[in-house]
Amino acid sequence: MSRPDDRLGGRRAAELGMALGAAGFGGVVVLGALQHDTGWGPTGPGAGYFPLRIGLLLIGVAAILALLQLRAAAGRFAEPGALRRVARLLAPTLVFGIAIAPLGTYVPMALFLLWMARVEARAGWPVALALALGTPAAFFLLFETWLGVPLAKGPLEEALGIY
Repeated sequence: MSRPDDRLGGRRAAELGMALGAAGFGGVVVLGALQHDTGWGPTGPGAGYFPLRIGLLLIGVAAILALLQLRAAAGRFAEPGALRRVARLLAPTLVFGIAIAPLGTYVPMALFLLWMARVEARAGWPVALALALGTPAAFFLLFETWLGVPLAKGPLEEALGIY
């Protein structure tokens, strides 16, 4: 008799797929690093030095994980309800990422953190509001003021003259 989660495939297939994806990402990092100096010069490491090593490390770890999965016993990919919980976290994260382009970084960040604190963590209003307002303020101070690295801004920041 088949279980409802059998249609999702087994854990081995999912783990091998993730290992393959990680190795592919590592390969892209290595190819990008090879377009730069990957050695050590008189002023320090070249632009591709660390990315090359990180990409190779990612490929190596992915290969080890794939080998471990090939030797492991087969199992279920996810317990009932687990994918629903993942979707409850993934959906707001995707909305946050998509909302950055039209709204800037700070407003979607505040709304995302407020949602996560209130709905997912079930925090009270004082904690949720402190997190939702304090984190974007800290990001603004860190990136815009101290590091001089501007993050994406939207219509609210423009209306307030924070550009």
